[in-house]
Order: sequence, then C-alpha cells, then structure tokens
Amino acid sequence: MPRRNSTSYTAMIAGLSRSGFVAESRKVFDSIPPFEQNVYSWTAMISSYTHNRQHMDALKLFSVSYGEFFPWILPNSFTFSTVLKSCLEEGSLVMAMQLHGLIVKILNEQDKENVFVQNCLIDLHGKLGNLGDAENVFNGLTWKDLSTWNVMMDSYARNLMIVKALAIFDSMEEKDTLSWNIMISGFAECGRGIEALEFFLQLCRLQGPGTYPNSSTFTLAITICGTYSMLKTGVQIHACVLKRGLTESNSYTGNSLINMYMKCGSIEESERLFYDMPRRDVISWNSLILCLGQNGHSKKAIEMGEKALSLGIYNHNTFIALLTSCSHGGLVDEGIEYFGAMSKSSGIEPFLDHYVCVIDMLGRAGKVVEALNFLRKMPISPNAIAWSTLLSASLVHGNKEIGEVAAHELRILEPSNSASYVMLGNLYRKTGHFEDSKQILELMNKIDLKKEKGISWTL
Repeated sequence: MPRRNSTSYTAMIAGLSRSGFVAESRKVFDSIPPFEQNVYSWTAMISSYTHNRQHMDALKLFSVSYGEFFPWILPNSFTFSTVLKSCLEEGSLVMAMQLHGLIVKILNEQDKENVFVQNCLIDLHGKLGNLGDAENVFNGLTWKDLSTWNVMMDSYARNLMIVKALAIFDSMEEKDTLSWNIMISGFAECGRGIEALEFFLQLCRLQGPGTYPNSSTFTLAITICGTYSMLKTGVQIHACVLKRGLTESNSYTGNSLINMYMKCGSIEESERLFYDMPRRDVISWNSLILCLGQNGHSKKAIEMGEKALSLGIYNHNTFIALLTSCSHGGLVDEGIEYFGAMSKSSGIEPFLDHYVCVIDMLGRAGKVVEALNFLRKMPISPNAIAWSTLLSASLVHGNKEIGEVAAHELRILEPSNSASYVMLGNLYRKTGHFEDSKQILELMNKIDLKKEKGISWTL
C-alpha cells in the first residue's frame, strides 16, 4: 500500500490475530507511527493476545501502553471488556480491583452503552469469589439488561448461594433459556438434584419464545440423572433428546448420555450410544473407556484405548481412563506401561491425577510398599487425595506402618478432615491394636472433630 492509516493497521492486526499469527500482529502494532496510533489499534492488539490465550501478554500490553498513551488515548468499553476477560483467565483478583477502579474513573457507569462492561465486572468478581463487589456493581446500575441479571444469578449459583440466586430468578421480569440453565446447574452443584430436575420440567412445559430447552439444558438434566442413578428419568430425557435430534448435532449431549448410562450400570446402552454417534470426539472415547473400565470390563477398555491412541484421538484424560481401567482390573504391568508411554510415545506429561491413579492401582493390587515408594519419588508434591488413596489401600490390606505415615501426612495437609483419623482408627482395629484405636477416637473428641454422616441412595 502506498499509504497506510490507522484503519489499515488495525485491520491487519485483526486479520493476523484470527489466523493465530500473534508475533506478526505485534510487529505491525509496534510499527504504527505515533500519529496513527489510537484506541482501536491498541484494543485490536490486546484482543489478539486474548483471542490466542496469551492473557498475561494482554495484561502487560495494557499496563505498559496505558502509561505511554495517557492522556491522549484512553481505553474504551471494548478495551476494558477484553482486558477483563484476560484478567479472569489469569485469576488475578488484585488486577481485577485495579481495573475496576480505572473503569469507575474513565467510563460512565450509568451509560446504557457501557452496561456490558459492568456485566463483565460482575462476572469477574463473582468467578473470583469476590461477591461483595459483584453485588455493589449490580446494585449500583441504573440500566440492567437480561445479561446483567443472568450474570449476577450465576455468581450466586457458582458460589453455592442458591437461595440468593433463586431470589434473583424470581425477581426477573424477563427470562431466557440461560436463566433456567443457571438455576438447574446451581441446584445440581448444591446437591439438590430433585429441585434441579423440577426446574427442568418447568422449562419443558413452558416452551415459550426464548425459553425453549436447548442442548445445554438436556446435558445438565442427563448429568443429574447420572449423578443420582435415576435411570428411569434418564431414559425419558433420552427419548426427548432423540425426538429433537440433538445426538446427531451435538456431541456433548451424546457424551453425557454415555456417562449417565455408565453410572447407572447400563454398559450395553453406553456402547450402543457410542457406536451410533455420527461424530465422536475425544470425550466420547474417554467416556466409553472409563465406562468399561469402572464396570469390570478392563480388557475391553484397554482395547478401546488402543484404538483411540492409534487414531490419534487422545488427551491427558484418555490416560486417566486407561490407568483407572487397569486399576479396577488389577492390570498393574499394563498400567505401569501406559504411565511410562505417556510422555515418551504420546507427548503428554503426567499430571498429579495420573500419579494418583498409579498409587490407587498399586494399592488395589496389594503393592502398598511400592505405592509409597512411587509416591515419594513423584516430581510433583503429593496432595491430600494421594495420601488418602494410600491410607485407604493400607486399611484394605492391613499395613499399619504405611497407614500411619499416610495418616500423618494427611493430617498435616487437612488437619480438620476426619477421614484420616477414622481410617487410621479402623486400621488399628483391623490389625488388633485396639488401644491405639481408642486413643484416636479420644483425640477426635478432644479436638471436637466429628465424622460426617454417610449418605446412601435406595433404588
């Protein structure tokens, strides 16, 4: 081009960003003459980082450039919404508070055109657990659109404040499908699955404009049925899904059905669903592998896992499913082989969850000493789940010495968790050390630590 203006530079940055060429878009940004630089090119470059998941770079660019551009170039509502997204992805509450203060100074809170920035602020504070500021933003708004109400309701629901979320829902003059989905999900997260399904049924009966159950609604309902082993209700919802043709167009719904039938013990139905799916993604394969492995079909699960690996349809969860299948089937040698092949053959570095799976596999097979040695050699610091898994294995196989080590480490990580005391007490009783078991119970009473009551379902 013989001549370039600010629009040319901005368009070039946006085009490169959409194609994933972030470094090239930054070169274009840095080449903009000072007199052609404006808020649009600045926002485009920040969006380039955000769109390509380089969130810290987006925050750094905003922070550095703000000092250079002020007061000639000020961020607008689109700049702030983009930066807030990166801030949320980084999980930085400190940066969130600083951005909030800047938004108050620069933008007019009562301007109807800026309401989406306020919605982003509510969402940011809510997801970072800062509900006080989320409420302050919400209550201070003169203009509220449907998204404002939904975001505030979601903030309460995700923080398990379902009563406040319900109060928001009941006070809304206008609701859409997302409003209902937030409440269904909120009730489910709070362990109130029956009420969640009641909301689902209410939505199905409404079927008015903008309040028609979508694939996300059905996925939520199916997941709840799986969690509470409500096979009969799950089959009825499955029929509704088939009538709407959702399994053909949406893999998420099909995957949730596979998981639901798996948790209800209907292995054949899970397999049939898998093979009937027109499009199978990595979650579909992982779900079926885990389904087979956890229900006593470990060798078949490994066969499916080998197919997934040969087709290149795998991720870190595929190996969790394979290791879990080996653990449930007592296939220790195969499990160790898969664990070793993760980084060497598949290029996936083991996470803490993979190490816990190996500890569980060794423990189930009675190799408690090997499990402890493996845990101590981990390059990652073991968490409470790892030590709890080892303690549980020690209890099953009556290994008092290793059980004491695991219980000690677990009490350090979670001093108020009664499980370590209860399992150690049971281990002492199992190995004939009744006086030690009595001392554990006395210690629990002394520090006022009580075992949580178990909950069972009668089907």
